[in-house]
Amino acid sequence: MNSPRILIPIPIQDPEKRRFTLGKNYVNSLVACGAIPILLPTVVAPEDWRTIYESADGVLLSGGGDVDPALFGEPAHEKTYGVDRERDEVEMALARWALQDDKPLFAICRGIQVMNVALGGSLIQDLPSQWGSAVPHDGNYNGFERHAVAHPVCIEPGTHIAQIMGPGEVGVNSFHHQALKDVADGLIITSRAPDGIVESVEFPGKRHYIGVQWHPEEMAAGREDMMRLFRTFVEACTDQRD
Repeated sequence: MNSPRILIPIPIQDPEKRRFTLGKNYVNSLVACGAIPILLPTVVAPEDWRTIYESADGVLLSGGGDVDPALFGEPAHEKTYGVDRERDEVEMALARWALQDDKPLFAICRGIQVMNVALGGSLIQDLPSQWGSAVPHDGNYNGFERHAVAHPVCIEPGTHIAQIMGPGEVGVNSFHHQALKDVADGLIITSRAPDGIVESVEFPGKRHYIGVQWHPEEMAAGREDMMRLFRTFVEACTDQRD
């Protein structure tokens, strides 16, 4: 079977802790590009993480609740919510292993925040109170549809993501109240929102180690540039098997 296998951690997000949840468009986007998603429940024992990771050709980190601020040395802000330390530890381990092994990784929304913290960076815990901006970053609060453009980002020329999407301005959706603050050593900022918030990062010299703050999976069905983010990721996962 030539289809690459993409590992996606899935947390328990049901209020009664009875169900694992993952947005279907992560899976749809990967399948549309010829990949096979492999789901890793975050309650799997730590001694089994590495074995499951090694069976995959790439890692996708999805959106969700906030990263535990203790992991970047801060007390929790009053607006911090949905902390799941079990999930944090699984995903940070995967982010570090993927970097060390040059295994393709694509990190989305919460995922870019996990990536940054895993490598030693920190987060703005609440944009409205700690940053303040007219840019509508929290589409849930502003009532935006999942596929709707919320604001532009400006992609830096000469970067990996610019090779994928093209340099310059592109419209993205937005559903987050946290963002990158101190960017981890080794990562480079590849796009920002008009208010200066970091919207994407990558690790130069790696096969594919990219994080975006928006949700391309919700736009990919109608946007070729968003689908290219998944297609290029899946291609990198296929190539690394050779």
